[in-house]
Amino acid sequence: MSRIVFFTIYLIVTLTMTHSLTGYPFNYNPIPMSVTDEIKGNAKSDSIALVKIGLSQLISTEDHKTALGYLKIGLETAESDSVIALIWDRMGRLHFSNGYFENAEEAFSKAKHHFEVAGQFSHSASANNRIGVSLLRQKKHRVALEHFMESAAYFESIGHDINLAMCHTNMAGVFADLGDYQRAVEYNGMALPVFQTFRIPQYEIITLTNLAGQYLKLNDLDQSLFFNKKAKALGEELNDNYALGIIYNNLGQFAYSNGEYQSALEYYEKSLTAKMAIGAGSDLIPTYNNLGQIHIVLGEPGNAIRYLHQGLALSISEERWPLMANLSKAYFATGQLDSANIYFDKTLAAKDSIFSIERQKVIDELHALYEIDRMEFQIDNLQSKQVQNSLIFLGVSLLLSSSLIIALLFLKNNFKKRRIAEQNEKLEKQKMDQLLREQEWLGIKAMMTGREQERAKISEELHDEVGSLLATLKLYLDSLGMNGRKKDVKKMHDKASHVLNVTYDHVRDLAHSKRTGVLIHEGLIPAIKAMADNISAARNMEIQVTGSGQENRLDAELETGIFKSVQELLANIIKHSGANLAEVNVRQYDDLLGIEVRDNGQGFDAGNISWGQGFTTIHQRMRDLNGEFIIKSSVSSGTTIFLNIPLA
Repeated sequence: MSRIVFFTIYLIVTLTMTHSLTGYPFNYNPIPMSVTDEIKGNAKSDSIALVKIGLSQLISTEDHKTALGYLKIGLETAESDSVIALIWDRMGRLHFSNGYFENAEEAFSKAKHHFEVAGQFSHSASANNRIGVSLLRQKKHRVALEHFMESAAYFESIGHDINLAMCHTNMAGVFADLGDYQRAVEYNGMALPVFQTFRIPQYEIITLTNLAGQYLKLNDLDQSLFFNKKAKALGEELNDNYALGIIYNNLGQFAYSNGEYQSALEYYEKSLTAKMAIGAGSDLIPTYNNLGQIHIVLGEPGNAIRYLHQGLALSISEERWPLMANLSKAYFATGQLDSANIYFDKTLAAKDSIFSIERQKVIDELHALYEIDRMEFQIDNLQSKQVQNSLIFLGVSLLLSSSLIIALLFLKNNFKKRRIAEQNEKLEKQKMDQLLREQEWLGIKAMMTGREQERAKISEELHDEVGSLLATLKLYLDSLGMNGRKKDVKKMHDKASHVLNVTYDHVRDLAHSKRTGVLIHEGLIPAIKAMADNISAARNMEIQVTGSGQENRLDAELETGIFKSVQELLANIIKHSGANLAEVNVRQYDDLLGIEVRDNGQGFDAGNISWGQGFTTIHQRMRDLNGEFIIKSSVSSGTTIFLNIPLA
């Protein structure tokens, strides 16, 4: 009977895991048929591995170590790349949930590799997105953004809107960390309608909360309050106590900053109720502190003391001093000056570093040991002086020997560290030299390609425009020599003169349009402004150029390639858009250069257009620079084009 029960459990767990592994917390990618086919080919080993994954997932929230052990056993038994990828992905999630972000990054990287080998590119892009999230938690913003952009490009190419929206949300997190809250709002604004359309409330409420915080950073209080209230309504509809605990606390702080203290108190009490419902011990601390603070303001120090002591009982290290500071104020308000002074002193002490606290603890322990030894010495004064001297000598000898050994180990360890640092520095220098050589080659290649294309374009214009005009002029001049009538001669002369003027104007415009390239020696932004001024003077169009973050010059070839790309985009606006206003915005974020070209013209259907030579040239140049070329346009709504170029 026990064997039947065991076999039944085995089947249930296997089937459950095969189904449960199709859902990802950050991605909506069902396992493709190729995974099932591969598992069938290695049925026995992979089935055992899937059971181990299931067992790991069942206990992951309770026993991290055992869950990790099950996954390691699964790696030893799995044979197909599909199942190996699932194990590494699960291991990455386990590390991430426990705060081991470097380990999570490594595990997700291996999952991405095995998904690629198995031909499951959608899952590979999802794993790549999770690599970016792990890097973001490590504050490696530039590398994280590169991973998010790579995954976003893939999901956009296959039309997977949900995963694309999740990439946009993660990109918004990068920009928010870097202080660019306007870009963060833009990317969250693109993600929110997708979550609402596909009814994914758990991501919708996160995005609403993020938008509320980012608008607050932009000092747009109306928008911040609007999104906070929408998040509150959704959280109450879902009965999501975790989200409501955060939202109510934020609304309470919003009301507190506006002087609406009674409203702030009500929100803080709701936040406390929601958080206690899910048992979020550490998350209760800021709410307890806010409740204490608001009761002090409302003249109810007794209630403040009660809440602050509850928070103090849960707090550790740097979480303690705000609670102690408010306790000092509360006791002062009740007239208990001794308690107020005690907590004031504790507040100052709690602000010291962890090292100072630990050092003081060691000193106190040594002092206590010294007092014990002194008392024992006084009690044990019957021992002879000779025994005491022998023990002291032995102790000093041992101390000196230990100190010498520790010093030798310390010197040896420092020597090893220095050798490792020198080797790492040498490797980094080699990597940097290689990267610089590659970047130099890319710049030369882009320059040569651009020059060849520009020569071809000039040749085409001379042949098609100037050549045809000159041929016409020749015919008129030949007619002048053959016709002897004065009236006809005058008519032919006027036509020839008109063609000559048109030819002259065309050649002058052609030369003028090419001359602006020489201004690049003044810098990228001055060159673009000069070009814009020339175009504005010659055309009935206003072109506005803004730039920021460019304190240092870029590589000359890189600047030339970027300038040519902007020149080509403005030429397209003049020829095709019918716009009377265009904007060029150049921004540099650390190692990323972003260029935005926008017009108020007639626009076009970006998903149904064949690229001309101009767009093809820009796309090739961005690909050579490892950059990004994004077109946002629709009929009657103008056009916006983004060029994002990594500078590292």
